Amino acid sequence: MAHYLICYDIADPKRLVRVHRRAVRHAAFLQYSVYYLNGSSDQLQNMLSEIQDVIDNDEDDVRAYTVEPLTDAIQIGTSWLPEDILLQ
Repeated sequence: MAHYLICYDIADPKRLVRVHRRAVRHAAFLQYSVYYLNGSSDQLQNMLSEIQDVIDNDEDDVRAYTVEPLTDAIQIGTSWLPEDILLQ
């Protein structure tokens, strides 16, 4: 299992909604356009394949980064996640 941050910049609001709907099927929604996936590279590829079907390659940008577990993440301000959700 690996840990991934997936983020995107989608130019069209309609595509943005479609990408979000696909992303949350696979990964935890951290904040606008940022998701966390604790899974295999196959799971990441499945997620990216679903998103690829929606985006415009000339206008949109989707990136996935391998990261360390988010157990030591520093957060300030209001969290969108309930306190009992641990991202490890």
